[in-house]
Amino acid sequence: MKKVKMGIISFEHMHAMAYAQALMEAPQVEFVGITDDDAFRGTEMAAHFKTTYYPDYKDLLKEELDGVIICTCNKLHKDMTIAAAEAGAHILVEKPFATNEEDAKAMLEVVERNKVQIMTAFPMRFHPAILAAKEAVDRGELGEILSITGINHGKIPSGWFLSRELAGGGAVMDHTVHLADLMRWFTNSEYASVYCESGELLHNKGIDDCGIVTVELDNGVFGTIDCSWGHHDNYTIWPEVYMEIVGTQGVLEVEAFKQIARVFDVSANVVEDMVWGSNADDGLVQEFIRVVQTGDIPKVTGMDGVRAMEVALAAYRSTNSHKVEPVIHI
Repeated sequence: MKKVKMGIISFEHMHAMAYAQALMEAPQVEFVGITDDDAFRGTEMAAHFKTTYYPDYKDLLKEELDGVIICTCNKLHKDMTIAAAEAGAHILVEKPFATNEEDAKAMLEVVERNKVQIMTAFPMRFHPAILAAKEAVDRGELGEILSITGINHGKIPSGWFLSRELAGGGAVMDHTVHLADLMRWFTNSEYASVYCESGELLHNKGIDDCGIVTVELDNGVFGTIDCSWGHHDNYTIWPEVYMEIVGTQGVLEVEAFKQIARVFDVSANVVEDMVWGSNADDGLVQEFIRVVQTGDIPKVTGMDGVRAMEVALAAYRSTNSHKVEPVIHI
């Protein structure tokens, strides 16, 4: 099978580094180039990954790419998706899928109209611990699922992540969607309602940095998502994804980032936990490569991203109303 031509639109999002590394190492991929509106960042990344820098994303799309990975700020997901779809490229878009229902609708419509696939960047779907838990649930080992407790903690990001206009929200938007997707995937049910309390309580950056999201699904399962940017600067690890799945026949605890090596760095006076072994980002990119090669529906679709986004949007409505809010499906 001939190589597929791939590119990355922007390195604004930190996950672009891992995706670019996966593309560079994939023998079935021709890594055509990188575009970024920050010329310094774009040229630096292009040099690092031994590819070409395009100052204008339109010039990159003229290369007749088979697929693109979009890692802009959240607000630009719609514009970049429209441009890529109209250029005939399959799309992997960083989470959250979009920041509002209108943009999400436009993104789904343009890919359908141009007959390309769009995939949401939910790498946790490809993490070995999560996959093993999903298989156990599907085998019925826990019986009927009653509830799921989820935690997605991390350090507070910087830059555009702290702009409500560019990011669509703070910690609730950033960290709710991963677990909202997993809970929906594990239960095979859609969301019915959300109650959320969130706010700016930790970092004084002018945007929500913590929250507790309580959800109920159509099949009666309820769950909680702690989506806080709760790790302080010298916390030993950035990510934390934890789930406790309670069923009628058992309880399963899932801790996704426990393959770590603790490094004591005397020169920098820091203690850091380095994740090793499980590379969910690589699994995500490999699935996208398969989709580009075959045109098949991805294992994580655009609609999966929309359904998780809808939970975050309902959480913000609930924060404002202090009431249980229905999840509005587009």
